[in-house]
Amino acid sequence: MKSHGFRHVAAGTGLAVAATSLLLQVAALVPGFAMPVQLVVLGAIVALAVSAPVCMVLLRQQARIAALHDELAQAFKRLERTARTDGMTGLTTRDVFMEMTRDAMVDRDGWLIVADVDHFKQINDGFGHGVGDRVLVAIGDAIQSNLRAGDLCGRLGGEEFGLFLHARSGREANAAAERLRRTVADLAVSTFNGGRVVPTLSLGLSASHGLTLAEVMRRADEALYEAKRQGRNCTVAAPDPVMEQHLRLVSAQ
Repeated sequence: MKSHGFRHVAAGTGLAVAATSLLLQVAALVPGFAMPVQLVVLGAIVALAVSAPVCMVLLRQQARIAALHDELAQAFKRLERTARTDGMTGLTTRDVFMEMTRDAMVDRDGWLIVADVDHFKQINDGFGHGVGDRVLVAIGDAIQSNLRAGDLCGRLGGEEFGLFLHARSGREANAAAERLRRTVADLAVSTFNGGRVVPTLSLGLSASHGLTLAEVMRRADEALYEAKRQGRNCTVAAPDPVMEQHLRLVSAQ
């Protein structure tokens, strides 16, 4: 890199000297404008003395600008990563998850899961927010370890998480939700005094067939509330929207 820079300095200096010498020689050809050889040599020396430091300064400035561009690019990447990723759990943020899910629903049907940590306020109140943070991190890791190709996940906010599954059937989606629920129930998060916290999840599941994202989210939320009413630590699936539509048509007849 340094040799490359020195070549640029040498080239710039040589160009300045050559241009100065050429200009003085051309001036010597003008009638009545005598140009002694000593003056031409002196001009070349002056050009060399001036252009070399100037080229060195410009080279340093160019290197500094390049370094600043690299720093700016790295800072932009960090900012973009921060905007897209939840800093605590490593999952995507709510807005990014919703955007990715909306895009995925255009290409295929799937199943949306909304999961909520049971009695999370009691964990924070009883063991402190530091332990609560550990619980969220552990659950985030459990969610990522249970993902399959094509699945999406994100932290919706607080102690609530979202997943969009690319499953072949409601039974397969429900099995995936139950697998996640059991994985979380098997966790034992350490406290700061040597104890253990065993978190659990309540999950609401809804198919996306023929629905908008807002409708799927509402149905999954309603299923989640039903899971809470049933005692928590369980999965509840919303009625299949295709079957509901069929029943409406039958009833209308």
